[in-house]
Amino acid sequence: MRMPAILAVVGLLLVAGDARAGFYKWVDGNGKEYYTNDRTKVPHKYRDRATSVEMNDERVSVGDKPTGKASTAGREHKDKQGRGEEYWRKKAAKLRLTLRDQQDEYNLVLKQREDEDRKPKKPGAKKKKSHSALEKKKTKLEKDMARTRRMLEEYLPEEARKADAYPGWIRE
Repeated sequence: MRMPAILAVVGLLLVAGDARAGFYKWVDGNGKEYYTNDRTKVPHKYRDRATSVEMNDERVSVGDKPTGKASTAGREHKDKQGRGEEYWRKKAAKLRLTLRDQQDEYNLVLKQREDEDRKPKKPGAKKKKSHSALEKKKTKLEKDMARTRRMLEEYLPEEARKADAYPGWIRE
């Protein structure tokens, strides 16, 4: 029982290749050198010429240590006035927040008006005054929302285009 297990382990060790990565180098017909870590990737035509390459630290040339700071992958794009992405995102977010606040207030006015209409009607001028005040507020909010939407959808993108800012900066 032990003997077959030992033979199986020894057989696996013999069949298993070298555990460390071996690199192979070959030169094609045009004189170009190729390297691979898998001998089966060497074309059949060049397998007899493929040589095993041993990697060691002496063959690796790293070069001198860098003297200066590493440069960033790319400078951040700025518009013509030197404003970056953060400026445009904040400006668009402020307009969106203003529009949301106006819509909330508009919905509140609609609800107040609806509640007022549901109340039993009592004769008197007080109801007319509050109703007309709600109508004025509703009309004002509609105008304000239209102006804010226009600023967000037309003026801000146009301003960004003229300033050479990326359009994605003002999108939500």
